[in-house]
Amino acid sequence: MTPQQTLTVAAIGGLAALLGLILVVGLAVGLYTLITRLIDLHNAHLERRAHARAQAAAAAELATLHAIDALGTTNHPREDPR
Repeated sequence: MTPQQTLTVAAIGGLAALLGLILVVGLAVGLYTLITRLIDLHNAHLERRAHARAQAAAAAELATLHAIDALGTTNHPREDPR
């Protein structure tokens, strides 16, 4: 091989390595972005579930208080007014 052919093959190899490196970096950034978004979506889902559970618990507690209030008392002991 002539020196010019050797230089051409080396340049092609260097460009192929550079292209491969750029592709690997692009893939790594894409995976990082995807995983970050999935984690954020999961955390948001957990927060929504916790909020819904808290609302359901508050509604159940309010329903219990309304039920107790609706019972009424007919024989409530009164204080002695002395």
